[in-house]
Amino acid sequence: MNDHGPIELRSAAIANVAYPDRTIDLVAVPYDEWTVVDYQGRLIEESVDPTAFGMVQNRARRFLVNMEHDADRVVGNVRDLRSAKGLLATIKIRRTPEGDQALDDAADGMLGASIGMAVGTTGQTWETRSRRRITKAFLDHIALTFTPAYAGAEVLEVRTEPTVQHTEPVSATPNLDRILAERRGALYIPV
Repeated sequence: MNDHGPIELRSAAIANVAYPDRTIDLVAVPYDEWTVVDYQGRLIEESVDPTAFGMVQNRARRFLVNMEHDADRVVGNVRDLRSAKGLLATIKIRRTPEGDQALDDAADGMLGASIGMAVGTTGQTWETRSRRRITKAFLDHIALTFTPAYAGAEVLEVRTEPTVQHTEPVSATPNLDRILAERRGALYIPV
């Protein structure tokens, strides 16, 4: 809970993965797209207005990026936020095994994006008891997730080779390997 209300989680898809820079471009929240979400223990339809995150683009704070909304699994931070048909973000991924896996999973189309946001009582309008339009929200974080809520939230592109390479191990002692193989009468084939 913060000054703006409780943090709500919403998902979208990843748009672009750039391996050399370790960045991912994504649609964090598509605008004007209706989707079913869990709101305070009940299912409702929800849509985000294009002006809902108007102020976030001008904020200097770097928002954190985590896996599956788990604050203990931070994999990067937000480098850029902009607005078009949705809240678009460029995120920078950390050089960790989990960060490498996140880049590969995003490039393979397995991950989507999700946000944690706060919506105050004046930042929403209700068309019916089960249909809400978000008009003002405060971004808390972005998460990479396997189950995004919004179909329009997607990864845009992957720009290079995967970070996890599947190669045969290289010997640290090739000369010793050769000598031992010769003593056993085996044919030595360097790796």
